[in-house]
Parts: sequence; structure tokens; C-alpha cells
Amino acid sequence: MLLPRRLNGMEDFGPQATQTIAWAADALCSLMSSYGYRRVGTPLLEETDLLLRKSGGELASKMYTFTDPGGHRVSLRPEFTSSIVRAYLHGMNGGGPLPVRWSYLGPVFRYEPEVTEHRQFTQVGAELIGASGPWADAEVMALAIQGLSSLGITGHRLIVGHLGYVAALLDSMDISDRARLFLLASVGTLSQGDGGVRLVRQRAEELGLIAGQSTPADAESAVTSEAALALLEQYVQASESSIIGVRTPQEIRERFLRKQRSAQDNGRFEAALNLLSKVVQTRGDPKEVLRKARQRSASVQAKAELDRLADTLKLLALYDTAVPVSLDFGLARGIAYYTGVVFEVQHPASGGTSLGGGGRYDDLIQALGGADPTPAMGFAWSLERVLAATTVKPGFSKAPVSQHESHLVRADSATAAPAAVIEAQRLRAQGKVVQLELDGRSLKECLLLAQSQGMAYVLTVDPDGKTRRRRVP
Repeated sequence: MLLPRRLNGMEDFGPQATQTIAWAADALCSLMSSYGYRRVGTPLLEETDLLLRKSGGELASKMYTFTDPGGHRVSLRPEFTSSIVRAYLHGMNGGGPLPVRWSYLGPVFRYEPEVTEHRQFTQVGAELIGASGPWADAEVMALAIQGLSSLGITGHRLIVGHLGYVAALLDSMDISDRARLFLLASVGTLSQGDGGVRLVRQRAEELGLIAGQSTPADAESAVTSEAALALLEQYVQASESSIIGVRTPQEIRERFLRKQRSAQDNGRFEAALNLLSKVVQTRGDPKEVLRKARQRSASVQAKAELDRLADTLKLLALYDTAVPVSLDFGLARGIAYYTGVVFEVQHPASGGTSLGGGGRYDDLIQALGGADPTPAMGFAWSLERVLAATTVKPGFSKAPVSQHESHLVRADSATAAPAAVIEAQRLRAQGKVVQLELDGRSLKECLLLAQSQGMAYVLTVDPDGKTRRRRVP
């Protein structure tokens, strides 16, 4: 008699493996707690429509989807962000002030045809809802890096991209919305080099975004051919017949202008494709990559996105993560909803794949039904990949997190931001829960925010690092 078969991609865990997973999950959740991220839970099953609306459909072929006994189309969650956003929209925050910091832990399911293991895997992650700007971006990335360090992992590195900059660059190129969305979705392919560029151009021709026979030179000559139009007008007006061949004079004019516009669109698309290809294949040292990007960016918005990214990296350095950072504008992470900074943490042991990553998704909450635009950013670690990169045995000690000594740390001015980050790190190292105030609130506003979240103190930091502590009433 044959024994029952275990499904491909599903795994059994013995006592030792289960203990190791629990140890790693506890360590990561403890770190997130020290930043003020509170653990939440969401269902394993969600309506399929929610997941498709969130992801833009690119996860559809990877989801375990079926019809439940009640006739509803449902899916096992392929990630957590959609569930977290749905819970937020349903009032899980209780109407409290923003930002909210939530963490999560649990299994997710993705059917990868080429992968025969880990179709079920464990995500541990966090979402920061209601905060924007370099402070928020730096906090989330620092947390992702430090989580691996808290498990004793070394040798990992941070790869950072910025889809907000890429989008702003395309906005300045005067191309159609359809062409813009197509190129944004093609960032990952374009980053692969000449072969990727050829593939994207071929797809653009198949979709009718450009004509296969058109070249940039053709487009340029067509765009500047006002004299040709003038000659055509003279020819039509001089015609003795109102019908030339089978077309009226008006039809001839319209056909000529359509060809003109098509050639002009081809030229603009080719220019955008060529520029974007160079941008997304630029990677390496942040200072050098930013320098090259600024040389290619004529628009005010694109330069503003680069300035924000530079500020984020400066604040990230204050966390003293001691992890190499590279910029890669070709990093897209395959998710349609990202709007700003995106990142991955990689390690040699993972063969170049990501141990975790995430990004900013400022439009998603409103897209899923929120009344107002709400900035948000999140990330997740893949626990199985993380454990494959660690050589530390369970029991690796770290300072306990004390909920009784929780602090909200605020800078008293913009110039005090670096000192506030350093003070927050110092308190976390002592085992205290510390939230960093991200939106420039006054002391009075911070006291109300701390009170709503059950925190004990508000700590104000000046540019010299001097602190003033207020007990929360």
C-alpha cells in the first residue's frame, strides 16, 4: 500500500526545526516591538478580488484560488499587505491617530511552477501606515537590516531602488498614459541589458504602442514636415474633384495627420525607452549612481525624488547598520503598487535572491477604498531563506523588550533629526520600546499620540543630543 504523498512545495517540520523557527520568529518580532510595531493577525483566506485589485493581477497565476462552499471566490494569501490594508480600512486602528505601526507573522502561499520547495513559506514583516518622508523610509529599511543582524547573520547587503524617481522621469517625457504604464511595468526587464530592451520593444510593437517599421530618424523627419502638410493643402485645394481616388480631401488631411502623430508618438516612445534603459541599468555606489541620475533628470519632480532618496540614505546611515548599500534603479520587485523607494536585503547564501524586502505604496489604501490618500510603507522577511543564511544556534541572546519603559522620541527641529535617531537607537539597545516621531508634531500632539498608544514617556531631543523627558498623563 502506497503511503500518502506530501504535496510539492509543502514541508514537514520536526521538533528541532520547529524550535529554530520559533526562536527566529520571536527574535524578529521582539526587534519590531522595540520600534513600536504591535503584532496583529489577519485571516489565511481572503476574497480573490482583493488580492487581484491590490497586486494589479501579476500574482493571479501564483495564487491558490478556489470557490468555497458558499460560492465565493477565495484565495490563500500570497502575502500580507492586502490583508493589513483591508483590516485598516475596516477600522482595526479604532480611529486612532496616525501613524500606526503593525507587525505580523504567518504562512503565505505562492504556486511557483519552477520551484518545487517553499510554495508555502513564512513571512515576518511590518507595515507603517500614515507616515511619509525620508524618516519613515529610513526607519523601515533599518528595521529590515537589523532584523537579520539580530539573528547573528553577517554578510548581507541592502539594494535600494526608487520607482517614484522612475515614474517622475517618464512623466517628463510627454508620452501617453498607456505607454508610461507599460514602461513602468517593464523596468525589471529593461534592467537585464540589451536583450531586455529588445524584448520590451518587441512587446511594445505587439501592443501597438509603436510601429515596427518606425525609427527615431523617421519620427524626427515626420515631426518637422510642416512644409509637406502645406504642399498637401495646396494640392487638395487645386484639385478639380472633391474626390481624389476614393478619399475626400478631408480624409486625406486626417490620414496624413494621423501618420504624423503616429511617427511623433514613436519618436517620443523611443526616446523614453532609450533613457529609461540607461537609467535602470545604472547600479552601484549610491553617490555615483545619484550623480549620474541627476545628470539625466531635467524635470523638477524627478530631481525632488532624487533629493528625497539622498536624504533617506543619510538618515539610514545614522542607524549604524554596518551593511553595504547599493542603488539599483532597475529594482522593481515585480509588484505593481509600489510608488516610491523599494528595497531588498540580499545574502550570498541565498544565491542572489532576496531574504526580505518591501517598499512604499502611497496610492494603495485609496485604491482599495480609502476616502483619502494615505502614505504607507512595509516590508517582509522570508523566514525560511533567513534561516538558511544564519549559522547561530537557537538561544542567541538579546535584551528583553520592556513595555513599561516605552518612549516616543521627537526632534525639536529638523536639525535635531540625526540626534533623535541616535537617541532612539540608544534606548532600544537598553531594551526599551521606542517609536520615532516622523511628522514634526508638537510636544502637546506627541503627548496625545503617546497616550493613545499606551506609551510612558515623550522624549524631546535637541540638535546637540540633549533630552527632555515628559511623563505621559
